[in-house]
Amino acid sequence: MIDTISNAMTSLSMWSKMTNALKRKKNATQAAIRRHNAAQDNDKLATYLLDQVIMKNDEIENLRNQATQSNQEIGRLIHLTLLKDNAIEDLLDRLQHAQGQYDAALKHGTTLTTLEKANFEQQLRELQGKLYSQEMRHHEERKVHLAESHAIKKQNNALRTANAENEARVETLQQNNRSMRIDAIRAYVRAVSNHNFLT
Repeated sequence: MIDTISNAMTSLSMWSKMTNALKRKKNATQAAIRRHNAAQDNDKLATYLLDQVIMKNDEIENLRNQATQSNQEIGRLIHLTLLKDNAIEDLLDRLQHAQGQYDAALKHGTTLTTLEKANFEQQLRELQGKLYSQEMRHHEERKVHLAESHAIKKQNNALRTANAENEARVETLQQNNRSMRIDAIRAYVRAVSNHNFLT
């Protein structure tokens, strides 16, 4: 009778140890599964962020192309500006020449009829008006082109910053992912080792 009780107690003790070991194994396996799932989620997030980085890079490339086109347009406008500068210089020369002729005529007492004087002054006013109009249009165009160029540069800088931040986040996630995978593998190995030890 005593032997039967002793055997039963021994069996109960062994059963309890096995149950506890199985619980530990179950907990370790569940922890390994959680780590594995977290690593997979991290993989998905890293993939998503990589896609975002690629999209940002495409946007940057698109903006670079736009900036190149804009720079070409600015170059064309600068060329036109130089032509306009030459036109303004020509108008200025004509104005100064006309003014010189007018002043010389007055200085030497050259007689001008009222109509001639009026026509001459009208020509001077027209030249002055054209000169002023050219200079104002030229000034406004330069302001617009400089503002466009500045806006493009600012947008490019913002995208470069966003791209660098995304790349840093992806690198961090990839490092975390590697660590989580290693932890998951170690937990799985421990769980398998415990199982083999029990069996």
